[in-house]
Formats: sequence, C-alpha cells, structure tokens
Amino acid sequence: MRQSKFFRFIFAALTLALFFVGASAQSVGDAAKLLPEKVGDFRAQGPPQPMGFGIFEQLKTEDFDVISHARRNYSSSDRKTVSVYVVHTSSDAAAYSLFTRVIKFTYVGSPSVKLGDIGTVSVSGPGGISFTKGTSFVTVDSLGKQAADQQTLTDFARLFAAMLAGGENGLPTLVSHLPDWEKTYEWADYAVSLPALQEAAGNRPALDAVSFEGGAEAVTSNYGEARLVIIEFTTPQYAADNDARIGERIAQLRAAGQPVPSAYKRVGNYSVFVFDAPDAAAADKLASGVKYEKDVRWLGRNPHAEEIATKAYTSTMGNVIITTLITTGLAILFCLGVGGTIGGAVFLYRRARNTAQEIYSDAGGMLRLNIEDLNAPRPTTTKLVRRGEE
Repeated sequence: MRQSKFFRFIFAALTLALFFVGASAQSVGDAAKLLPEKVGDFRAQGPPQPMGFGIFEQLKTEDFDVISHARRNYSSSDRKTVSVYVVHTSSDAAAYSLFTRVIKFTYVGSPSVKLGDIGTVSVSGPGGISFTKGTSFVTVDSLGKQAADQQTLTDFARLFAAMLAGGENGLPTLVSHLPDWEKTYEWADYAVSLPALQEAAGNRPALDAVSFEGGAEAVTSNYGEARLVIIEFTTPQYAADNDARIGERIAQLRAAGQPVPSAYKRVGNYSVFVFDAPDAAAADKLASGVKYEKDVRWLGRNPHAEEIATKAYTSTMGNVIITTLITTGLAILFCLGVGGTIGGAVFLYRRARNTAQEIYSDAGGMLRLNIEDLNAPRPTTTKLVRRGEE
C-alpha cells in the first residue's frame, strides 16, 4: 500500500515537472529564435529563458495575441551586462498594442516616443529601452553591478533591432486616422482585443457590445476632457453587425439612466465613439474629424494590374505630349517676343537717326536724282595714231 502511494507520488511529481517544462518551452517558443548568440560585442550568457516575472504580471497575454516570450542576458568584453526581453506576437498591430500599454506603467512621466529611431517606434528611460519592430516587442535593460550606460543601451538596442524582420509598414494605419495624429500618437493606446480597449478607454459600458471577431483593431486617445475611440472592422458586414449591436446597447443604457457616449457614428468600416465631451457640439466636431479611407490589398497578383499599368502609361504619355506642346509654344512665343523687341528697337533707332540728319533738297523737300551728267558725252580717251607718227 505504501509502495503504491509512493509510486503515485512519484508519478504526480513527474507529471507536474513535465507540465512546467512544457509550459516553459511553450512560453519561450519562437521568441528564443529571436535571441542570437552574439549582438555586436555582446555575447549571450546562457540559453534563452522564460520570463518568470515582468509585464505579464499586470497584463494578460491573450489580450495582446502573444505567441511566446523569452529573455536572455548578454555581456560585453568590458563586463557590461544587459538583459533582453522579447515578446513574439501574432501581428505588427498586436506588438504595437503591447508597446502602448507597457509604456504607461513602465516609463513614468511623459516619455518621448520616437518613430524610426530604434525599430518602428521606441521609448527610453533611465536604465531601459523598449521598442517594437514587426511582430516583436523588445525591452532592453541594464543588469548587474557593471550596468550598461544609456548610450551603450541605445547602441545595443539599435543593433538588436536591425536583426529583427518586419516593420516596413510603420505604425498601424488606423493611428494616422486620429485627428491631428502627429500630436496625439505618443499617448494614444492601441488595442486588438476588447479587454485591452476597455482598460485603455476606462471601462465604458457602451463598448461591451463590440466584437473583435475577424481581426478588428482599435485606437483611443484623449482630446482635452474628451476621449475618442475608433474601432476598425475588417469587412462592411462586421461593421454593420457591430453598429446594430452598439445602437441597441446605447438605447438600453439610455433607458436605464446609465452613462452613454457623448457621440457615436459609423464612418465606413469604423465605429467612432466620443466620451466625456464638454458639450454636443464639441463631440460632433471631434467625431467628424475621423475620415474613413479605404485601402484595398490583393493577396497575390492583382488581376487589374495590366489595366492599371495601361492607364498609368496612357496618362504619363499624355502628360508628356501636353508638356512638350506647352513648352514648344512657350519657346516660340519667347523667340517671337525677343525677336520683335530687338527688331523694333533697331528700327526705331535707325528712324530716329535718319530723322536727326539735315538733308538738302531743291525739289521741294523731295529727293532729286541728279542724272544730267549721265547724258553728257564722255571724253575720248582713245589715242589715234596719225600719219607720220607711226
């Protein structure tokens, strides 16, 4: 009996150990492949490890479509040590969404978000740098007694970012559809799930009707006292279904006397919310600043490529011909103008010079041709040989 209990205990322990090993391997996953053995002058100190503590103590991985995450320490020849934490997500938007949430509680104050300096977008603080590139979110921190200085961290982060793939498209397109996005993107929040959006927007009851099914994405930012939320759906059908549910939800909240959005409207495939606006006019103005721009992308070869190329070629050649005709006409007009100006000036100059000369005339002011001398006999210049002179 005791042996049976002992074997059961051993089996349970082995099962638990295998579970933790499997969970660790799953959490490391593809993220470990993004942590090379060497980065510049820094060499890895041991294999990639799962991150036991960190940002996912406060955030849920499923809210940001996290696939795997891992960390690895690196040391330089002068014993400066850095720790790299990589989160591999399902999309560029998910990685950027994680970035917008992390900087809110990791980098205290008003961090300076930079575009294109390190990766796609980055932020730095004392002893740490976070950035995103492609589907990866990365944090680089100083570690150990010989902690790397800020410049060393920056150089290391740039080298590490250059080794990551993706990031060619920059920020998600939806960010640029925020009104005055260049001034607001630094503190805007991005979301690829409803829990992440609710946390960023302040848990709004009207947003409970939104479904992120089909790959919806959202962005939210403050404009003074008001908060703007834009949700983009992947198809018109998803947009129409969510619009109907949102309308019903707002009606229910209004009937129950609960808070409702200051303004709501559907713009193309967007659902636009304005919360906490000071008045209806300000809410409508803010909502009207959102424009829907359709972006059609073909998965593979565009079937209209030849037609588009033909139109582009025709348009280009037409513009070339029109430009040539206009240039030629202008050149002719210029030559005629310059030639006429010079010729006119020469004509006027010669007429003025002739007018200034005094001409004598005995024909009443007319010119007289003196041709009498032409009719006079010419003197004989021929010498005749006379008699006796031979």
